[in-house]
Amino acid sequence: MSVIQAAKYLQIDGFLDQSRLPSTVSQECNIHLLEYVISRESRFVSTTTSTGEADYRNSKILYEFPEISAWMVHHISAILPTVFTQLDHPLFEVSQIEMQLTAHNDGNYYKMHNDNGSAAVVNRELSYVYYFYQEPKGFSGGELRLYDLDVATGWYESAETFVTIEPRNNSIVFFPSYYLHEVLPVACPSRRFAESRFTLNGWICR
Repeated sequence: MSVIQAAKYLQIDGFLDQSRLPSTVSQECNIHLLEYVISRESRFVSTTTSTGEADYRNSKILYEFPEISAWMVHHISAILPTVFTQLDHPLFEVSQIEMQLTAHNDGNYYKMHNDNGSAAVVNRELSYVYYFYQEPKGFSGGELRLYDLDVATGWYESAETFVTIEPRNNSIVFFPSYYLHEVLPVACPSRRFAESRFTLNGWICR
């Protein structure tokens, strides 16, 4: 008999508009983030998976962006007490906040997976996705689908039910890293990189 546990997540709108950092820093984040990624289009590379499975993940990624990552880590760290409370997640000592910069354009997707399913990444406790893109939005789709959990056997497996989260501009989503989730296909008729679904996404590690 199935025992279904509804997926828990926290989505915070207007994330970089909130006064957790000095106003000058927040203003710089909002003004320059899109300009930053668009100017570095040539540095983005195709994504892969740890298993090397073909046709499982399709997007572009930037691994090194020190001008952005430092202040974003600071901003995420400031909101973590709220995240722990809202998700009712056990407290843990944070060892690292990992981060990637990802672009999803026409036809891109990421099939169902979790974020801490191998020995190399088992210390990932919480996953997060910060969404940003040009306005008016040049794409559709790209929703984050979080699957409810079937815990009857003692193992976390996907249920047939799920929640679908809209990638709202300047919002951030947090959820436990063991949740099975996927990125639904993106449609971007122009195929222009500047009109992609951009994310700063990563993991909070114990």
